[in-house]
Amino acid sequence: MSDITSQLAQRVAVLLAASIRTVMLYPLAHPAVGQPLQELTGILEEMLQERREIHLGVVEGTFFLESRPIVAPTPAVAGLAERLSKKKIEALTIYPGVTRDDLFSLSSLLARRDITCEQFPDELDKRGIWSIRLGIDQEVHDEQADDTEGTASRTYFQALNAVRDTMREVENGRIPTGEWINAVVDNMVSVTMKDPTTLLGLAMIKDYDNYTFSHSVNVGILALSFGSFLGLDQESLRDLNTAGLLHDIGKTTVDKAILNNPGKLSASEFEQMKKHAEAGAEIVAQMKDISPQVADAVLGHHIKFNRTGYPEWASARSFSHFAELVAVADCYDAITTLRTYNVPTLPKAAMDIMHRLAGSALNAELVEQFEKMMGEYPVGTLVRLDSNEIALVVKPHPMESVPPAVKVIMDARGELLPQPRLVSLAPVGGTRYASIVSPVDALLKNIDVASYLLA
Repeated sequence: MSDITSQLAQRVAVLLAASIRTVMLYPLAHPAVGQPLQELTGILEEMLQERREIHLGVVEGTFFLESRPIVAPTPAVAGLAERLSKKKIEALTIYPGVTRDDLFSLSSLLARRDITCEQFPDELDKRGIWSIRLGIDQEVHDEQADDTEGTASRTYFQALNAVRDTMREVENGRIPTGEWINAVVDNMVSVTMKDPTTLLGLAMIKDYDNYTFSHSVNVGILALSFGSFLGLDQESLRDLNTAGLLHDIGKTTVDKAILNNPGKLSASEFEQMKKHAEAGAEIVAQMKDISPQVADAVLGHHIKFNRTGYPEWASARSFSHFAELVAVADCYDAITTLRTYNVPTLPKAAMDIMHRLAGSALNAELVEQFEKMMGEYPVGTLVRLDSNEIALVVKPHPMESVPPAVKVIMDARGELLPQPRLVSLAPVGGTRYASIVSPVDALLKNIDVASYLLA
């Protein structure tokens, strides 16, 4: 891996400083903004060919890029360091897949005086920017990163970045390597093997502005957790997780107008959409270091248990059980996701719908096992306790889990708690803290489940 020179670090800082100065005056299309951002994007892309992430920020008033501080800054770089310091932004992490638009948004946020360090992560998320995160994001397998919730969150965002970057490579006419996806999968499998429930709750995070990426990560998490519940070995878990993450990669070949159609597709549009499974399998088959089983699962995830799905030409073909596992995960996430043409179903009710699909679209035995894994109140379900408090389920089978399994987020008077409380609902000495009365619709309560799952 090549070293970062002082000149390169200085150039990155100068370009970022120039972008911050001009974004409030001109649109992205203006050369004063577009040219420095284009050069900055090119430099970062080249650096990220050798690194999984880049760190930049300020230490004691000095700007740094990776391990290279700028000890004799120009006025522009000194101004950048002062701006970051005033906002109390000590560091930013940049991932592969960062675009000129991402950097334009970053520059705009840094230019605004009203955006604080505390607001920065939410502002990035609102803009659908996953390639830039606040702080120095440690690798999930870093032995120092032993906080379970922090590890899960980092893993989720790494997966989101990897899926987005991989799909954009395909959209740009290139077949991506499996290197980054494989690295993320290694982390996800490692986390899941330590505790199969760690990532499960994050599958309830729904990013409607980036549905394809978010849905792919959620299906990857659900499939991985399901495989772990069924006792699959580590290598099988890797392939199953990869298949979940890449199951919709073929949608990169579908016309965006069809993909983003808010209404019901016409017959011809649906025929085009149906081609994504076959196209995805062809793409995955060409990706370096990806198992053939992954391509097989991508091809068959819409074939249906009774073989009435698509692609029709593959209906008589024998598929591995991975395709059926991904189909179950795909169905569950789709049912529980809000779309313009689909009202989201509460996790508990989603299982009832899946039971109606069992034996036709889905493998009935797998649906039964999936329900056992998720429990009566699946992770991510908002529930009312008999104490009249509102809580979020964070571990399966909350009434049986001795470790804390719910986060109490609203008191008996209906007021949000400043800090959620983790509690166990399992009986201790013949008594329990509380019992679950019923599920609660998070939309009606105006509660952002994702924020509590990531907290």
